Amino acid sequence: MSGRLLISGDSHVIEPPDLFTKTLSAKYGEAVPRRVSEFKGTKGQFYFTGYEYFRVEEIVEGEGETQKKILAAMHDPEARLRCLDEDGVWAEILNATSMLYTMRARNDDLVRDCCKVFNDWQADVCSVAPKRLFGTAMIHMQDVEWAVRELERIKKKGLRSAIINCDARPEWEPYRSRKYDPFWSAAQSLNIPITLHIITGNIRDPFTLHGEERTEAPRLGWGVLSEAAPVLSCEFLFGGIMDRFADLRIVLSEFEVSWLPYWIFRNEQRQTSLGPALGIPLPKRPIREYLTRIFHGVVDDPFLSRTVGIVDPTTIMWGSDFPHPRCTYPNSQKIVDDILKDLALGIRDDIAFWNAARLYDIDPPAGGREGAKHPRTQVGAA
Repeated sequence: MSGRLLISGDSHVIEPPDLFTKTLSAKYGEAVPRRVSEFKGTKGQFYFTGYEYFRVEEIVEGEGETQKKILAAMHDPEARLRCLDEDGVWAEILNATSMLYTMRARNDDLVRDCCKVFNDWQADVCSVAPKRLFGTAMIHMQDVEWAVRELERIKKKGLRSAIINCDARPEWEPYRSRKYDPFWSAAQSLNIPITLHIITGNIRDPFTLHGEERTEAPRLGWGVLSEAAPVLSCEFLFGGIMDRFADLRIVLSEFEVSWLPYWIFRNEQRQTSLGPALGIPLPKRPIREYLTRIFHGVVDDPFLSRTVGIVDPTTIMWGSDFPHPRCTYPNSQKIVDDILKDLALGIRDDIAFWNAARLYDIDPPAGGREGAKHPRTQVGAA
């Protein structure tokens, strides 16, 4: 390894293609998420999510020497650790891949069972390197009592965060409903950050479009990449969740950060003028005070430096998106240097390492964490 250590606040596992068939086929039959060799008459490797289909190679496969390493890392945790060492990444927060899509399936019992299977498998993956691999659970929110029990269960398994449906389904009560309060309360008391990740909400991901449908990809792409903004505003701020649960922490994953200044402007406008004119409930504190508990992932947003100063830089976490096609491996050091080059050293250190270390309680290899402005541990210092 060379360079400085990084922590990826947003990486991914690739679930085995038979993860759900070998555990849930007897119960759900053809409804279970799985790989198939044909879709609408087209031969190939497709993945049925339980609701939609995506072409496997568009999500996880490719050619070349780098891609061979990535493919090995998908299935072998030791190969993954070798990629991390090569890239100067000390630790990763591991989010799902195919399970993100399965959150949209319409059979709620199936989704809950898939969540449990995934969460157990995820804990096993992280057990290979418990000081470097930190798993995020998946929790379906249709049944709040179940969601609370699963949150308690994954805490015991050592998973560090939980991805929920990015937005409540239209047929569900909205997240601002008091119905969900036991879940937010449990997340707060268990000290588990709740993550809103792209793909898991009500807007269809462009990778599940096929043929002529793909002409809608630009429109849906905008929707997927901006879905958390109205949820954060209407449910968590104006819906009162962040007021009722003063220690609840929310993570927005893969939405980047350059949209935030405009989002802040519009929410402050709504709080001070438009909201009172409409007679709607208002957040109890200024909008920016809530942002110390709302964390944001950034992979390669070129406008990051313009956002810092408006958004608290201790809430921004770099992530590699490994091993997806967009991932920064094996050039993470250069990419991080490029997007952080205009920022002060302490802020660079926070975004590249310490913000994720504090949020997820990750120790550097030398052991022990110091204050917010502690420099990143040099690679090889352990």
